[in-house]
Amino acid sequence: MLLHTPRRTLLPRSFLVARKMERTKMSVPHEERTKAEPRDVRLHRVTIHKIEQANREIKLFQLRPVDNKGDAGMKFLPGQWLDVHIPTLPKAGGFTITSPPSLLSSPTPHIELAIQTSPSNPAAAFMWKSPSSILGTELQVRVGGSFTWPPAHLPDGEGIERIVFVAGGVGINPLMSMLSAIAEGPKCNKWKGEVKFLYSVRDPVEGLDSVLFLARLQECIAELGEKAELKLFLTSSEDSESSEDRHEMVGVERRRISTNDLIFALGDAVMRGRTLLYVCGVPGMVDNFVGVATGLEGMRKENVMFEKWW
Repeated sequence: MLLHTPRRTLLPRSFLVARKMERTKMSVPHEERTKAEPRDVRLHRVTIHKIEQANREIKLFQLRPVDNKGDAGMKFLPGQWLDVHIPTLPKAGGFTITSPPSLLSSPTPHIELAIQTSPSNPAAAFMWKSPSSILGTELQVRVGGSFTWPPAHLPDGEGIERIVFVAGGVGINPLMSMLSAIAEGPKCNKWKGEVKFLYSVRDPVEGLDSVLFLARLQECIAELGEKAELKLFLTSSEDSESSEDRHEMVGVERRRISTNDLIFALGDAVMRGRTLLYVCGVPGMVDNFVGVATGLEGMRKENVMFEKWW
């Protein structure tokens, strides 16, 4: 799920084999791939209310509940996804919620999805049809997933003083929902710890304004104040020397996130015992960072949360 490839290059066989394996995993239907994950027993009716082009490969969708009153109303935790049942398709698609739960209680209640163009994915292909042809369409959705803030074993975030987020590409989606909810915390007397956010994307030819959710991330970091930090890592398809600059409230580095970046964000052994780590991105990145984190002194394995994007 990479945002774009700036130019065509010859790739090593090992990379091509890995990509072939990823495409094979992508062909597994969403419901089958996530069958071991917890799910709400209820289906909820929603309509496609608004569509916005985030960049050339991502669209944002607002889904409005048809009936969201009482105990039967839709509820979710930041980080969860939806089974999306489209009337014309035999199998549900799976898309992560990118908005905080609070928006379901707003004057215009809705949930947001960020969907990448993918013609081979029937559900994504439907959602990428002309807006005029699908606006107002009624869908049925079911909430699911265990990659959440707060995690099941710490329902109030008790004992946690720092959260470290690591996002690769569209792995930003569940983490955006989490950070948005955390940024509301100071207003609601909820969790008030530190946040370190490391976000890696392909260096966009359209400029930084096209980086998915960058403006929203900056708003959340500003809301959290000095206890929050955001670093953006821009990667290229070609090797290049590391460089660093600034973009408003975010540090920008033109290189990959390194293990040293992760270790520094997690802090010393004492702080690691009070830290939650969330990693979301392609399998190779996730496996690497999860392996590093779980091997560090003081880091509790149950506090290392991850989700892989194929």
